[in-house]
Amino acid sequence: MGPFRGHAEGAGLIAAGTQSGSQSPREPDVRLWSLFWVFFRVGLFTIGGGLAMATVIRHELVLRRRWVTDAEFMQEMSLATLVPGAIAVNIAHIQGRRLRGGPGSVVAVLGTVLPSFFTILFIALFALPYFEHPVVAAFLRGCAVAVAGQLAFTAFVFARTHLRGAANVAVCLITLVVLAVFGVHPVVAMALAGALGYLLSDDRFKPTGLDTAPD
Repeated sequence: MGPFRGHAEGAGLIAAGTQSGSQSPREPDVRLWSLFWVFFRVGLFTIGGGLAMATVIRHELVLRRRWVTDAEFMQEMSLATLVPGAIAVNIAHIQGRRLRGGPGSVVAVLGTVLPSFFTILFIALFALPYFEHPVVAAFLRGCAVAVAGQLAFTAFVFARTHLRGAANVAVCLITLVVLAVFGVHPVVAMALAGALGYLLSDDRFKPTGLDTAPD
């Protein structure tokens, strides 16, 4: 029985290792407080809206903490940009759910929206009279330029991941022409891009691998 028992234990260890290796680095290593704090800091210190925040969230989750892979993040960011609602909140919901299920989604969304809520409340109560001051106006103009840079970097990161292959480039160029030249409504342009992407894609019948944690 000894050799068989040894083989069984070895097989069990190999199976356990395989199962462990197939999982992305998520639930056990991520505390709810850490998840909340990451999204709270992103919401507090990032200006420019959801697309600008997306690169900061990617830096925190993928590059700094390695909670998700870059491929996972970019795939789920695509979903967050397509469904209705604020992009930053959608990303927070998807990534929070991936990392810690339902509670993770709640704390990530709260961490994202609370800084904006308190900032707007503070501005409405105390800061509005100072917006016409030359120093404040100059600071806001500088912020607008910085936001343009953030959005350009977001577009670069997104394009670097998705503009691979002639079909993807063609869909992007057609959408750009439809928006910039013909002035089509962005919602119509997105629907057209989605239809073209579906028709031109070779992977439309393959599973996407999109994975979220259960509640």
